[in-house]
Amino acid sequence: MPVIPALAEAASTAGYWTVIFATTLLAALTIGLHYEVLQRLNQSMPRWKLARHPRVLVLMFCILAVHIAEIWLFGVGIYFIVQFPELGRVVGAEPLRLLDAVYASATTYSTLGYGDLVPQGAVRVLFGTEALVGLLMITWSASFAYLEMARYWRT
Repeated sequence: MPVIPALAEAASTAGYWTVIFATTLLAALTIGLHYEVLQRLNQSMPRWKLARHPRVLVLMFCILAVHIAEIWLFGVGIYFIVQFPELGRVVGAEPLRLLDAVYASATTYSTLGYGDLVPQGAVRVLFGTEALVGLLMITWSASFAYLEMARYWRT
C-alpha cells in the first residue's frame, strides 16, 4: 500500500486519534513531572543537612523514584488503552495484566527493547513515543546528576 493512502487511512481512524491524544497526554505528564521533580531537587539540595557524598546518593534515589513513577504512568496508560481492542493489543500477555503493562512500559522507557511482549495496532504509537520520552528523561537526569556531582562530589 502506498504511503499516502496508508496515512490517510490511519488519519481517518478514530482509534489512532484516541491513541495519539493519550500518547500526547502521557508524554506531557511525564515531562511535566520530571521537570517539577528536578526543579524541586535543584532548589532543595543546597538546604539538605547531609555530607556531600550522601547528598549525591539521595539525589540518585530521588531520580530513580521519578523514573519508576514515569514508567508506571505509561504502564497504566498502556493497560487502559489495550482494554479497547480497536486501539491495539500487546501480544505475549493475553490478557494483559497491569504488571505486564508496567513491564512492557519499563522495557520501552529504558529502550531495552521488545522480546516477549510486542505491541500491535494503534498502541504502537504510544510505545514508540514512550521510548523517545524515556531516552530524553534518562539523559536529562544524567545531565542533572552530573552537574550536581560536579557541585557536591569534590574531595
